Amino acid sequence: MENNLEVREVFLLMTIGIAVMMLLALAFVLFFYFSQKKFQTQQIKAQEERLRHQEQLLFSTIDAQEKERQRIAKDLHDEIGSKLNVINLGLYRINKLGKENLSLLETTEEIFSVINDTIETTRRISHDLLPPTLEKFGLKEALMELCESFKHMDALNISFSIKQYDFRETEKNIELNIFRVVQELINNSLKHGKPSNIGIDFWMNKNVIKLNYQDDGEGFDQNVESFKTGLGMQNIESRLRMIKGNYVLESSPGKGVKAEIIYQYE
Repeated sequence: MENNLEVREVFLLMTIGIAVMMLLALAFVLFFYFSQKKFQTQQIKAQEERLRHQEQLLFSTIDAQEKERQRIAKDLHDEIGSKLNVINLGLYRINKLGKENLSLLETTEEIFSVINDTIETTRRISHDLLPPTLEKFGLKEALMELCESFKHMDALNISFSIKQYDFRETEKNIELNIFRVVQELINNSLKHGKPSNIGIDFWMNKNVIKLNYQDDGEGFDQNVESFKTGLGMQNIESRLRMIKGNYVLESSPGKGVKAEIIYQYE
């Protein structure tokens, strides 16, 4: 009887010991699991913070570039442009006074030509840096003017179609970044795709600004890393992230490029 009791006690102690060991092992596994999970969470948070910081730096760089463009455009228009006009006026007076001097007339005519070309170049550069139409009349008019500026290219037909237009007051920064994205799409098409036709459809209403972009160029393989990481694509993505806009781009070799840009009003 005593032996049976001792056996039961030993068995009970062994059972308790095994249970304690299993609990300790389970506690260790759980501790390791939650420690790893906490460490991974901290790593993810740190990585997200680094990405946010890098993104903020990128946004600040883009903003600084736009401010610098504005400054240069203003200087070109106000300083250089006005001084060239003064020189032009002075030459006109010299030309008027020296009508009988053929040599002087020829020289002034040549200078007139150079100055007029320089004035036109200055105006064009200033316009490209900061389109005055965008500032004065808004996104729709600026995009129409942008498309019109390519009409001189015989090998390219570019069309701009307004599908819906219910005007809504929009922050200039939002309009500017959408305008730059369209500029970048056109530049990328001309540089890489060599299209014959580009079409842009435009919607604006109380809730959304939407653009559909399409060209019939060479297209590209979206799986190729160089296209994903190219400066043009990065610029488009960064500008749309800045204004919390979205876009979908589709392309394949020989099929051209399609893009949909959407900005949803908050």
